[in-house]
Amino acid sequence: MPSNKTGRPYTQGITEALLQAAERVMVTDGYSALTIDAIATEVGTTRPTFYRRFPSIAHLALEVIARRFEAGTTADTGSLGDDLLMIQREDVAMYSSPLLRKNLPGLLAATSENPALSELLATNLLDPRRERISVALASAIERGEIAPGSVDLNTVCDQLRGPLLARALLTPGAALDDRLARDTAAAALATLRTTRPLNN
Repeated sequence: MPSNKTGRPYTQGITEALLQAAERVMVTDGYSALTIDAIATEVGTTRPTFYRRFPSIAHLALEVIARRFEAGTTADTGSLGDDLLMIQREDVAMYSSPLLRKNLPGLLAATSENPALSELLATNLLDPRRERISVALASAIERGEIAPGSVDLNTVCDQLRGPLLARALLTPGAALDDRLARDTAAAALATLRTTRPLNN
């Protein structure tokens, strides 16, 4: 039976092909080498086809990173220290990967000039990890490990994430390893255990 549809047919799998091609470039050469023309040529498609799927090259790169680095399972070991260490180990693995380490500086520059991209970066990468920390802290309060009212989530997130970002962005040759995961988790735990409720 003939179809009554008009226009160019939708090419199946083109989105996945664009993502795979982009990831290869990002891992090998980094964000600065990622261009719409090069990706479209490699996939065998056109700029209009690209723009039907992604508003910009930065959106494509963020989607690649979001797909590779999902938030993971909720940390629920029964111990706040072990929960924080589990979270940090996963984040150390993420920040030390070539995909993130080679592309994060360029993506941060792009998002700093575009509020919509900045929100997308937060939604896809930062917020899910913030939520994992929030859940771990709430469980620790229920177990009586830390006092209710003593936790500032922003401070804890900064204390855990800050050293990893500093290593990844400011000291490219520095190690992002298990010692960093253990040291930062222990430092955050020590702060949480010594902080008194804010109303005291």
